[in-house]
Amino acid sequence: MKGLNMSIQLSFVPELTDRQEFESLMVGFFEGILILLDKVGGPAFRAEDLARKSTNRVAELTPQTGRILLARNQSQKLVGCGILRLIRPDAAELKHMYIHPSAQGLGLGRQLLDMRIEEARKIGCTSLYADTVKGNSQMLSMYERRGFEYIDRYPENANTADLAPYMVYLERQFGQS
Repeated sequence: MKGLNMSIQLSFVPELTDRQEFESLMVGFFEGILILLDKVGGPAFRAEDLARKSTNRVAELTPQTGRILLARNQSQKLVGCGILRLIRPDAAELKHMYIHPSAQGLGLGRQLLDMRIEEARKIGCTSLYADTVKGNSQMLSMYERRGFEYIDRYPENANTADLAPYMVYLERQFGQS
């Protein structure tokens, strides 16, 4: 596997400058998630509706309440993202990690995950939570390698409780510094 292409720039942004570009990326994210959700018998949604809803709530994910990590290629095209959503003063939730097919296979997923884990530590989190659809072996494997453990649904989870039968929940505790 190739190392992370240095022409891809990753940065936490204070706001989205191109909501339409982000929404388009989120459509790709939700299309993949909905395929997995369908495989485990979950309810049907439209990727475009979920992407629009996520984009409309993005202000809730900027500093003081979260972090948006964007990956752009050499041409400044948005090719990846990951969200860190604060759920308590000492805890955050990882959301919406996605890499456009044009940037897959470069190690970008590891970078997006590791940068958000490190950011959670920097802002004082002692717990970090994540969820994914059952059967999402690629994400589950990444979480497992980074010390996440399986748990029951956590109360602050961003998804509605009716999705719980189709989801996997994880937590990573950070040691005290």
